[in-house]
Amino acid sequence: MSEWPILKLEDYPVEIIDGDRGAEYPKKADFTPAGYCLFLNAGNVTADGFAFDQCAFISEERDRKLRKGRLLRNDTVVTTRGTVGNFAFYGPTVQYANVRINSGMVILRPDLNKLLPRFFYFAVRSPSFDKQIKSLTSGSAQPQLPIRDMRKLHLPLPPIEEQRRIVEVIGSLDDKIELNRRMNETLEAMAQAIFRDWFVDFGPTRRKLEGASDPFEIMGGLVTDVERAQALADLFPIRLGDNGLPEGWREAEVASVVTLLKRGIAPSYCDDGVLVINQKCIRGKAVNFTLARRHDVAKRAPKERALEKDDVLVNSTGVGTLGRVATVRGLKEAATVDSHVTICRADASKISKLILSLFMEDKQSLIETLGHGSTGQTELNAASLGGLVVTVAPKSLQSAFDEVVGPLRDLVTCNSDQSGTLAATRDILLPKLMSGEIRLQEADEVLEAAQ
Repeated sequence: MSEWPILKLEDYPVEIIDGDRGAEYPKKADFTPAGYCLFLNAGNVTADGFAFDQCAFISEERDRKLRKGRLLRNDTVVTTRGTVGNFAFYGPTVQYANVRINSGMVILRPDLNKLLPRFFYFAVRSPSFDKQIKSLTSGSAQPQLPIRDMRKLHLPLPPIEEQRRIVEVIGSLDDKIELNRRMNETLEAMAQAIFRDWFVDFGPTRRKLEGASDPFEIMGGLVTDVERAQALADLFPIRLGDNGLPEGWREAEVASVVTLLKRGIAPSYCDDGVLVINQKCIRGKAVNFTLARRHDVAKRAPKERALEKDDVLVNSTGVGTLGRVATVRGLKEAATVDSHVTICRADASKISKLILSLFMEDKQSLIETLGHGSTGQTELNAASLGGLVVTVAPKSLQSAFDEVVGPLRDLVTCNSDQSGTLAATRDILLPKLMSGEIRLQEADEVLEAAQ
């Protein structure tokens, strides 16, 4: 029981703002890949906040015609249709200056004199608030959260100083999680850049062809140790063959360098069973295991579809989700995938698992175009994935690549694991801080243990 007043959202110091649903609401033809105003779609507001991997924009002219639904800094956005109850905070670090919500979202705008915006964002993401939302939407074929129902949800309202203390504690965890996310973006970009230089652009060979003899220059400044640079440079041929590849290299279809290229199982869901990855789990080239469900293995064993480390997963149904690629970086327990996801498992005797992973991630935009069927029934078949052509270098060079890039991927995994621990700590602390069950000093002790 909270020691602070518990108010319905309609009495809370927050304004509930609907989007524009009038005649000027943008049509499909109005959206562009870049433009003046970001028009949020359901995929942009996730269980972890904003995600901007797939964005649509409208022009300034179209934006001016809309009356409602424009975000201000410090607003919180909530999804109210389909996937209900995802929240995102439009804080100062969000890179888009002009943002509008779609018709399946609502803006929550705090009264800054009574409510710290970040505290409110943490509060609506608390387990108790999530439980209230689920109680209103469970059992619905198309879950919705109308504003009239949202007004009846309730939250504690601590004094502003207590809000500030809660933000200090929970914010420090969220900030570290965000720092890890940005660091991982940089590490992934580095890994992808090295992959493209070696296996797409054939950079070291081309630099040799252009007359480079300094191993540091041949390797594009990748390593500073002279002996290491020389050893790497020696692995690359000095010329291209008739096929346009470095001499001794070849091209192969993905189907010929994997041991498994199959969709997952039709799960029998239960409360206690093996984890089942679904399409929602695959986003941003990462696997979010917290969104997985569980399958009763007594009904059907996953067998070869039991996931292994470094398996590449590809979403294989539905416009908007089809083609997303992610790699299983590690497994803390047994897991499989459902029938909407394809497993692509490298044959390590033919191709490095890391190289296949980076190749498939590099081809995500292409894979997204390979679906067949009508809108809403689009499918990605194994033959389309298996027909992708990958460059295969000699094993000695593949091993060298793993030695260079593997540590980058390992650090990404380490950061992700730490973020998982921090998120779990946050989720334990938040309800206790919200209720006043523990105060700052006790929370600090928990924080020290987590970090």
